[in-house]
Amino acid sequence: MTMNKPTPREISSEVEIQGRKMDFDFKFEDLPRYWFGNDAFKTTLMNALSCLFLEGERLFIDAVRDNEHLVTDAKLKQQVKHFIKQEAIHGHEHHMLSEYLDTLGYPATKVEAQERAVRLMVKKYVPAKDRLAITCAVEHFTAMLAHQMLTNHELTRDMDPRILEMWKWHAVEETEHKAVCFDVYEQTGGSYLRRVLHMATITMTFMFRLSTVHAYFLWKDKQLFKWSTWKSGFNFYWKAPGLLPAIWQEYKDYYRRDFHPWENDNRELLEGWKANHENYKAV
Repeated sequence: MTMNKPTPREISSEVEIQGRKMDFDFKFEDLPRYWFGNDAFKTTLMNALSCLFLEGERLFIDAVRDNEHLVTDAKLKQQVKHFIKQEAIHGHEHHMLSEYLDTLGYPATKVEAQERAVRLMVKKYVPAKDRLAITCAVEHFTAMLAHQMLTNHELTRDMDPRILEMWKWHAVEETEHKAVCFDVYEQTGGSYLRRVLHMATITMTFMFRLSTVHAYFLWKDKQLFKWSTWKSGFNFYWKAPGLLPAIWQEYKDYYRRDFHPWENDNRELLEGWKANHENYKAV
C-alpha cells in the first residue's frame, strides 16, 4: 500500500523551526580580502548582500508582527515565534560581519544605516498587508539563494570555509522558515494579485539596491572598471555557477496562482546539515 505524498501545506505545518545561536568569530587576521576564490566580483557581491540583511530581517519581523494578530492556527503562531528568533539572530551575525568589513575600508555599517532609514519609512507609510507581501517576495529570493548555497557546489567550492559556514547556516534556516510569511499572508486574507505585483516590484528594487552597493564596493577597491571583473560577473551569473539560469524556473513558479514554497521539498538538506551540527545552541 502506497502512502499519499504530503502536500506542500502539510509539509509546511510539519517543519520544525528553531533559532540557533552560532557565535561566529569575525575577528579574522588571515582572511584574504577576496575570500571567494581570490575574486573581487564574487567576494564584494557576497559582502554587499550581507550588508543588506540586518535591516531586511528587521523589516520581515515588523511585517509578520503587524499581521500576527490575525493568525488563528496554533502551529503557525508557534512557527512565527521561531521565525522571529531566527531572523533576529541572522541580522546580528551579519552586522558583526559588517563591522569586520568596516575595518577593510568598506562602508558596510553606513549601508546598514541607509537601509534602516528606508525600513522605517516603509513601516510608516506602507500598509501592513503590503509589507507582508513584500516580505513573502524577498523570502522567496532568499529561499532560492539558500537552495543554491546548499546544493550548487560550483557556487560554494571557492569560498573560504569560515565564511561559507555562516552562509550555509543562514541558508539552512532560510529553508526551514521559507513558508512562514507565505502561510501568514494566505491565512490572513492576502490576495494573489498583491503577492505577484510586489514580487515584480521587489525584483527590480532589490536587484538595483544590491547592484548599487556592490558597484560601490568594487569602486572602492578600484576593481569596477576592470575587464576581469566584468568577465567574472558574466560567468558567475550565466555560466559557472550560472546563478540566474539555476533559479529561473523557481522564480517563475512564484507567479502561479497555486504556488507554495514547500512544493520544492528540500527537507533532506536540513537533516544533512543538522547531522553535522549537533552541538549548536538552541534559543
